[in-house]
Amino acid sequence: MPVSVVDIDLTAEIAALPQPTFTDVAVIGTATAAPPNAAFGEVNRYGSAAEVANDYGDGSDVHESSKELEGRGVEEWMVVVLEAVEETETIDDGNAVSTTPVLGDPVPTAAARDVVFSTESPPAAPDNGEVAINTDTGEVTTDDGTSADITYYHADWTRLDRLGELGADRLHRANTQAGREHIGTYDELVTWAGGNRAGVVLPIKDGTTFADTDAAMTAAHETAGYVSSGDVLPFIAMESSGDPGGEVLGQLATNDPWFDPFFDGDGYGFANDYFEDAVVGDPSTAETFEGGDVNGDGPVNVVINVGGTTVLSNSVSTAGASSNYQYFDVSMTESYAAEIVENALTSLRLREDRVPFTQDGRTMISSTIKSAFAGDVGGADDPFAEVSVNVPSIDQLTDDEKANRVWSGISIEGTLSGNVHEFGLEMTVTV
Repeated sequence: MPVSVVDIDLTAEIAALPQPTFTDVAVIGTATAAPPNAAFGEVNRYGSAAEVANDYGDGSDVHESSKELEGRGVEEWMVVVLEAVEETETIDDGNAVSTTPVLGDPVPTAAARDVVFSTESPPAAPDNGEVAINTDTGEVTTDDGTSADITYYHADWTRLDRLGELGADRLHRANTQAGREHIGTYDELVTWAGGNRAGVVLPIKDGTTFADTDAAMTAAHETAGYVSSGDVLPFIAMESSGDPGGEVLGQLATNDPWFDPFFDGDGYGFANDYFEDAVVGDPSTAETFEGGDVNGDGPVNVVINVGGTTVLSNSVSTAGASSNYQYFDVSMTESYAAEIVENALTSLRLREDRVPFTQDGRTMISSTIKSAFAGDVGGADDPFAEVSVNVPSIDQLTDDEKANRVWSGISIEGTLSGNVHEFGLEMTVTV
């Protein structure tokens, strides 16, 4: 006797796209020796730091970053290690090395001279006994105008394209605290990220390693200012016992795509007793950490203490106060919006046999986009206060667009809900 009169076999919708997670994170390392159980350039996924140690070596840069991610509760992350290829060249004063960018780690060396690093192009003449190099352009300047024998390292950054295919959203240069020597690496990484709607964590050298606050501020601004972008989250990496960038990447990975690390309730395990309030500043005050240098370039977040919680102050990007992307969460929310629209319209095209060049087609497109944002508008935790969609009418499309089956001119306008950073009050108390 049958158990049921009707048997139903449920299957997933054919051609439906998997839903993106929007916070896939990756750590990127370089090494001169091949990993023990992995290949250069391959992208692997991990759920524990021990697995990373097994494949890439205990204590390797990607292992140190992975420990921070695991400690922050990240369930899965990507790891890729590029080969650091060694070159030795004789460079005339004012010329450049043959392959750029130059890696800041391992550190370049020069025969019989010390190597110093510059963000200028070309670098200013260094002091006696020194060779200056810009690791982005590869330009070299010597102390006396003679040539220099330079040993340096470079990597094949095109191998990161696999990260784009796998949808990496947030990136970190493994176990790195950036200084002037890293501008080549980060310029390459930020350029790649900008073309792939990804964000980059930029931990800048501990301020206590500099002679004074002014020196720390100058170096921080030069490093951050060299990679000016709304896709970069810079901060002073103050005395973390592990990898500060990995710690912040872990926070980004375990929160919404529009997460703003400013006033994060969990805080950060950094010291915060080095910088005075006067030099922290705000995004509109130049010659402070958060306002950038005298030209407003290269703003940098500073670790501060607010109500007993250690946080990143203001969550500024490296784009500068004059940019619409001066806050990191703005660019990341925009990337999120682009991704959900792309996913929704691709799903519509795969799901429907036809999206006609008619009013019905116009309605289908508009409804699909609005539905994609339905869960992200109006609520206290939602990224958008409101979203409006405009799909051009049929008569606004050209004959060529219809012939080529292109519905162009679709516009989406979203108002970000933002995140309050400061409260201004006027209070009168009457007794």
